[in-house]
Amino acid sequence: MRCMTTLFSAALILVAGLLTACEEDSDVFPGETDTSSDTDSDTDTDSDADSDTDSDTDSDTDSDTDSDTDGPIVMDCSACPGIGATVPNLMCAIDICDESVVVDYDYYSPSGAPLAGTAEGVTHFGTSPDLDPQLNDSYALMATGPCTGTDHSGGLTGLGGGALPDPFSSDGYDTFDVLEWSMTLTAPPGANGFEIKYVFFSVEYDEYVATVFNDKFYIFIEAMSTNAGERTVINFTECRDPGAYTDFVCDGATMNYCDDGEPYCYIAINTSLSECCWYDSCPDGPATTDISDTGYECANGQGQDTALKGSSTGWLYTQWAVQPNETFKIIFHIHDTSDHIYDSEVILDSFQFLGTVDPGTDVIE
Repeated sequence: MRCMTTLFSAALILVAGLLTACEEDSDVFPGETDTSSDTDSDTDTDSDADSDTDSDTDSDTDSDTDSDTDGPIVMDCSACPGIGATVPNLMCAIDICDESVVVDYDYYSPSGAPLAGTAEGVTHFGTSPDLDPQLNDSYALMATGPCTGTDHSGGLTGLGGGALPDPFSSDGYDTFDVLEWSMTLTAPPGANGFEIKYVFFSVEYDEYVATVFNDKFYIFIEAMSTNAGERTVINFTECRDPGAYTDFVCDGATMNYCDDGEPYCYIAINTSLSECCWYDSCPDGPATTDISDTGYECANGQGQDTALKGSSTGWLYTQWAVQPNETFKIIFHIHDTSDHIYDSEVILDSFQFLGTVDPGTDVIE
């Protein structure tokens, strides 16, 4: 049975360092000399307990001005080690390797879950070429359980730690195994936005579509050009089965980049971009992305052994607007909903600043 646990106090576990020369698995970036101790006194306390429930409001942002650059502003990551479990490794793995744009970074669990094994920069996940890196030769994994290997059922206890409410959900169910990776960045001149590419996986597919067992992957932004700096979810899409489940209805008077009056879902099994295994006879067709040997392969039908059950979204991208030279925070957040078990995971890759940006989330063709 799916189990619920009681609320514990959240604890933050910090992993941080200055941007300095590093070898694989070190705590610093290339390019500077390490003059700090191993402890970063700048503690990030803006966790899931954020009381802002308007997750999609946005100030008016002109995303196509003040730039002579149309395409991506690519960082040179040739000397940056994107393999390993330190936060600098994770940053390099998603192609953020220019110390001039990075102000601060952290990886922690607002719910007090142990961090070991939940995030890593790797050359590949699974064995399929469909999951090859999108840029350079590595990407980062984040998971609500072990991020490598093929057993993602979560046992009966999950990572551990307590429960936290989800201020962006209206269903009232707590979150567990909450992980967040935050970065404070300064957009370079000519950058009117950014893009991140990713694949969301979950063992929740397809059995728990339209239920409260709805693990989520949020991308938050905290930027004055978006919602006056309030924490805002920027990755949402149409819903897989809007008659059965939605996360919010767009209010065109206060929300940007959505259609007024239309229902939307955050990135989870209920997004319309999820690849179907068998739910509702897969009216739009079955999964097409090969995710072999990830442990999230599709089951053939309800009730199949959970050791081989799940699916993914395939490769998605999210673009969002910021102002040139603006300093902002981006947070990658993943959690289990309603219990600790049945893991979810995300591949993150190819973070790039853009001269011209079209905000929203869609499939990479």
